[in-house]
Formats: sequence, C-alpha cells, structure tokens
Amino acid sequence: MDSGNKKYLYQAFGLKMWSEIPLPELTEVEITSIGEVDVYIEFGKLEHIAEEWNIAGQNFQYRDEALLFEIPDLALFEVSYGRQITISPKYGVNMARIRLYLLGTCMGAILMQRRTLPLHGSAVMIGQSAYAFLGDSGAGKSTLSAALANQGYPLLSDDVVAVHYTKGSAEPIVSPAYPQQKLNAYSMDMLQMESAGYEIIMDEFKYAVPRRDKFYVDDVPLAGVFELLPTTENNITVEPIYALSGIHLLQAHTYRLAFIKRMSMLQWHFSSVTQLAGVLPMNRISRPLDGRTVHNVVDTVLQTVNKGVSQSI
Repeated sequence: MDSGNKKYLYQAFGLKMWSEIPLPELTEVEITSIGEVDVYIEFGKLEHIAEEWNIAGQNFQYRDEALLFEIPDLALFEVSYGRQITISPKYGVNMARIRLYLLGTCMGAILMQRRTLPLHGSAVMIGQSAYAFLGDSGAGKSTLSAALANQGYPLLSDDVVAVHYTKGSAEPIVSPAYPQQKLNAYSMDMLQMESAGYEIIMDEFKYAVPRRDKFYVDDVPLAGVFELLPTTENNITVEPIYALSGIHLLQAHTYRLAFIKRMSMLQWHFSSVTQLAGVLPMNRISRPLDGRTVHNVVDTVLQTVNKGVSQSI
C-alpha cells in the first residue's frame, strides 16, 4: 500500500480510511490489505472539472455519482461513489479548515452515497444502547452529550450520527464518529471543563475538545432519539413524538439535508427515516433557554431512558 509517501490509516463512522492528509481527530488503525479500505482521501487537481461544470455559477453539483463543491479561498472538494474524497486546496490555506469540511460536509456526502443515514446531532451510550440528541443549531446537543460523557456515559458522536442496518436485521445501529467535541466557551465554563491549549475552530468559534478517554469505539444499537427544543418556559418538559411527526423530525434533522435532493436520493431518504421512525421511541425535551439547566436535562434524559427500559421488560 505504501507508494513511497507517508499514508495515514484511520477509522470513523464505521469506515476504514486511507488518507494522504493527517487527520489527528480520528482514531488510527492498522490495515493489512488494500481490500479493507472503505474510503480514500487524496489530493488532486479539480480545477478543470470545476470550470467544465461551472461551479462558480452553481456550486454543489452532482453528476455521475460525484458531488463537486467549492469553499471560496479554501479548496475544491469532490466526493464520489461513496469511496473517494479528492481535495484541491488553494495555495497556503490552513489545513485545519480543510479538515473541518472534510470531516463534516464530505463525510456527510460519503455516508449518504453509502446509504448510511447521517443525522445532525450528538449521541452517547447509555447502558448497552445508543441515544441520539437532535435539534437546531444552539439547541444544546453538544453540551448535553458532553455533560453525559462527563458522568460516565461514553460519547459516540458529536455532530454527525451515522445510522445504518446490519445485513438481515431491522435493528438500527450507530457507528461511532471520532473522539472530539466542538464546545463553545460558555459550555466549557458551565461544565467546568478547562479550555486552555485547545484549538479554536475558527469557522464555528468553538473549541476542538479531544475526548478519547470518554469515547466508545464499537457499533452500538440505537434505542432512542431525543429532540432538544429551547423555549421561554421555566420548566423542562418531555413529550413523546409519534407517527408522521417522527418522520418529519428525522427528515428535518438529517445532516446536509440539501444534498438529498441534489444527489437524487429522495426515495431512499424517505424510506430510511420512515423505517427508523417506525421502530424507535422518540421524545421531545423542551428546556429553558438558559443553558445552565443542562444537568437537569441530563437527569430528565436518564429518567426517560430508565422508564422506557423498565416498560419494555
């Protein structure tokens, strides 16, 4: 596999990756043969394709199972066949910003192309099961999962929850992402976590917080979904989500939802969220806008999970 230059081997989202780019956020693995590789990440020249496709006139185009897009003043990216990510960076750019899009937007597209549903949220392991927290930006997904991880509930994902099914089984599975969280200064202070020395993700104004000691590395069955909804009310409330509301929830909180139509995957997406809504208990937690209630939300999540487990016995 070695062509003379350093290559890096990683695992994330249940995929083994061969990369020309060091990705310190990910978990390194050993791969004994090229056949074990699921995704290749390489540098390449994409300018001629971008010109031919007129990316400057219409960004984020999909042709022949390849998604091509440009982040101005940073790079061109191509994601193809669920197996290949090609990056054509501008001269002198910050590689940390490249990794931000590589591990976010590009991986979201890879998962879709591989028919793995990427939900926009965080996930932790409670007992032997995974629970996902979905919500709009600022809903408190990362803060809640960080608080749970700090209490001993292993982190599975912070931004993209990869949901798929094993062959012959209707049980949804979450494949862990990578051992890092994005937390703002307010959340770090509230959770009494030290921020000194952590890199700031400039596009999001958050700290990149390593969580290897809190991270679970194996696939876990998905047992439930919580939607987080900040409100002006003073109390925390929980209500179940049923039927069509569950389908709409999963549709709305699919990571990079706009890609679904662009990549002609509407039928697959609807089938995936409908199947998931049919088997998973889902609840909406309405919480005060004041983020300092996070520990009360943790208690609410654990009580709801324990209640659901006891009712199923």
